[in-house]
Amino acid sequence: MLLRRTVRFFMAVIIWVTCAQTVHAQEVGLLSDIKPPQQSSEYIFRSSPKESLITVQLLGAVNKPGIYYIPANTDLLKLLTLAGGTTNGGDLSEVLVRKMEPKTWAEIKSKAINEYQGAYEVDAEKFIKYGGARNLKLQQDDFVYVPPRTPWISSEASRNITIVSIVLGIVLTAVLIDKNTEKK
Repeated sequence: MLLRRTVRFFMAVIIWVTCAQTVHAQEVGLLSDIKPPQQSSEYIFRSSPKESLITVQLLGAVNKPGIYYIPANTDLLKLLTLAGGTTNGGDLSEVLVRKMEPKTWAEIKSKAINEYQGAYEVDAEKFIKYGGARNLKLQQDDFVYVPPRTPWISSEASRNITIVSIVLGIVLTAVLIDKNTEKK
């Protein structure tokens, strides 16, 4: 009887605390899983006023996504640098590049590049580490996408696991207290 009352009391306290924290977190803005889309912009980079520029689209988990007007000899890593690098969640090991003329990269022999019907998956981390990115020249109307890293466990699952572990911890503590008080 005492055990049931204790468990019910702790369950009520947990539910109240969880609800109160959720409401407080929503008021503060800590649970804002839904974020507004990144704002795309146009960026122009040139060394001299007479330099001809090409247009490249860069989207995904980069600090400055948008349309880039860059010199014709710009490589992929330089474009990523001009964009301010990746955000904390950017995955450089799976950068996707859709070429308007895929034959330009067809002769590049590297284990860091996989081709899929005119689109390339580039492991930019390997190019940063071992070099060889100068061959990755971009051309007019190329499209580059830096995907976000996929977490091992979603934030929703993490929250649920945390709540369940807290509840189990309290219930087990109540059971141990009940057993120890019966012995004396």
